[in-house]
Amino acid sequence: MGKQLEQPFEYLRRKEDGKAFDPSIIKNWYEARAYVLDKLKDIAFKPDSTEHLHVVVEGDDPLMLSVVRHVALYAHYINFDDDQNKGSEPNRTVVTIVSDKPSLLEELGKEEYLGNLPRFCKHSVFGGTPQNSDSYIDIELEIVRNWEKNNDTNVIEMTKDDILAFCNSHSHDDIYCIDTRKAVYVERIYSLGVVIDSLPAEDIHSAKRYALALDVFQYERLGSRPKPMIDEDGWKHLNTVREKLSSIFCSDCFEARARSVTLAKRHQKGTSDRDWETYNEPLSKSEHARWVTEKLIMGFRPFSIEERYHDECLTVQSNGQVKKNQYRKGLKKDLRDPAHIDICSYNNLRRINPDDLKYDSFLMLAIPMILEKIRKDK
Repeated sequence: MGKQLEQPFEYLRRKEDGKAFDPSIIKNWYEARAYVLDKLKDIAFKPDSTEHLHVVVEGDDPLMLSVVRHVALYAHYINFDDDQNKGSEPNRTVVTIVSDKPSLLEELGKEEYLGNLPRFCKHSVFGGTPQNSDSYIDIELEIVRNWEKNNDTNVIEMTKDDILAFCNSHSHDDIYCIDTRKAVYVERIYSLGVVIDSLPAEDIHSAKRYALALDVFQYERLGSRPKPMIDEDGWKHLNTVREKLSSIFCSDCFEARARSVTLAKRHQKGTSDRDWETYNEPLSKSEHARWVTEKLIMGFRPFSIEERYHDECLTVQSNGQVKKNQYRKGLKKDLRDPAHIDICSYNNLRRINPDDLKYDSFLMLAIPMILEKIRKDK
């Protein structure tokens, strides 16, 4: 079976008024996605590496800001650690934007670019004092008027001429369509339901705990061909589109995860399931960091102090867990100002909502199965 090419970006709507994005914006998203994934295709770090990726985006027109959006969606690596108690920088990806616009940070906060991300990630403008220096987010933004080239091997420059040349050298389908097979398989992970939900939120990085779920996923969920992701009726709802795009953004990072495992592997040739088990914890932490960034870009925000307090108070009430779930779901489904309890550091998530950590761990263990399925399909 060949690729399953679809065009999902057209279905995203503005959260304020529900209107479609301008076709030029959608075109920029496709071009930026294809270009950024290609530019990052060889980037990987070992779990214990102290290095980080530095991306320099030269320019601030809509296409270049769409490139910033997709760098933020995809540049997430296994050596990021948001534990600030270690007293060292947590290996964030640094995105430098060369621009002389004083208002660029505000422009980046538009829905079509970074949404809520600039409000919560570490950032600086024109050499000023960095804001959100203790952020748990693995993306750092830096706006500068000038940038001088250097010999740092971990620096990737992105220019408009390079983007246009890349797009002109590839077919229409390579740029403006997305193979959604991996994303469909990601969705099937969340359909496992009770198989994962029934597992206790303890020792979550032990592969043995997921043995049954992995068997069910491999022999049932991966057994049938993926159906098209886009359903015209279902995709009329913004929340549905957000969820579907989340699966796409997640699966777009699978090859980067595999590169990290390959780099850190103990074997000379290939990788084994044992390698993915060994690095499950740093992979899971990186996946949570990626997910948080994606949610902020897509317009979600963390719970406010008042919302967290109310959430905790529900626990002691009669039928408290049911009420808590309803409260969290209501905030998450708010079309104009969605909030998610899981937008927090990995360590805080262990305390606030540990059950959701199981899905990150399971997803990382399922990646080699999905990649192998796609390889065989080709």
